[in-house]
Amino acid sequence: MPNVRIAQVSSYLPDRVVTNEEIEQQVNVEKQLLPPGILEKLFRNRERRFAARDVQTSDLAANAARPIVEQFGAERIEYLIFAGACSDLIEPATANIVQHKLGLRCPAFDLKNACNSFVDAITVANSFIQTGVCGNVLIVTGEKLSDGVRLDGNHTAAHLAAFSLGDAGAAMLLTLSDNESGIHFQKKLTRGQHWQLCTIKGGGSMFPQEPHMNYFEGSTSELKSVILEEGVAFVKACYEESGWSADMIDHLFTHQVSGGTFRVVEQATGIPVERITSVFEKSGNTAAASIPLAICDALKAGRLKRGDKVMLFGIAAGASLSIQFLTW
Repeated sequence: MPNVRIAQVSSYLPDRVVTNEEIEQQVNVEKQLLPPGILEKLFRNRERRFAARDVQTSDLAANAARPIVEQFGAERIEYLIFAGACSDLIEPATANIVQHKLGLRCPAFDLKNACNSFVDAITVANSFIQTGVCGNVLIVTGEKLSDGVRLDGNHTAAHLAAFSLGDAGAAMLLTLSDNESGIHFQKKLTRGQHWQLCTIKGGGSMFPQEPHMNYFEGSTSELKSVILEEGVAFVKACYEESGWSADMIDHLFTHQVSGGTFRVVEQATGIPVERITSVFEKSGNTAAASIPLAICDALKAGRLKRGDKVMLFGIAAGASLSIQFLTW
């Protein structure tokens, strides 16, 4: 089988920076519900980005993808996958709207699996290219998570994790590789019994018309416990099946739920936090966009270079884990 490589990655962040202090002040309008400094203590981020009210998920995705489309050529892109927890509408697929905004003509569809949507789309794109369905795939995401943050002072403990959320867009072009760079191994694990740990319940068939269900609720501490319980054996199996090991890996890119996530990932993978790129301090939890955002950050800083060994470690509500090994 030919190797499939990540040819280009780009990202987009809205202009508006929202600090922890701003959120605390907004929630505390009538009475002090959040003590000063509590958000940084809980999550260890200082800020995040919020898109304007009239900006859509598809706008974030299209803004991120536009540099790739302009450089590569719209007429050359053969497949488009929108992969995100958020969407513009229940119907039609957000990929159709992104396709229109980018001026593409290729087949397009949505792939949804919470915060693992983007890394799962990499798996699908790899299969499409390897089996000859197409020669390249453009993956895009737009996460407008600010819509799910309860800032009206009516939050409960279950809503606290939402205060770490931020908005972002990201895009990635996958093509055939003409050298040793490319994806070498992919494996996924799902434990559906934990699906209730992190949810936005509104808008689906369970709660189709209850506005108060449109906010993020979750227990990230319980999700971390699942990651450790399931993740250690899962990672070990991936090392054994792939022939890779922790000491081979130059960079680990993972979903970023909080500042404490990285120690949990270090425990599960054996890879020290120094090799994990963090964008959480300034971007917050951007769901499916967090891994491509971190890759962009490492590329811009000159840390990630061709030939480096990379691990993508996806973590998502559901609960699901995803591991991919590749040579950059």
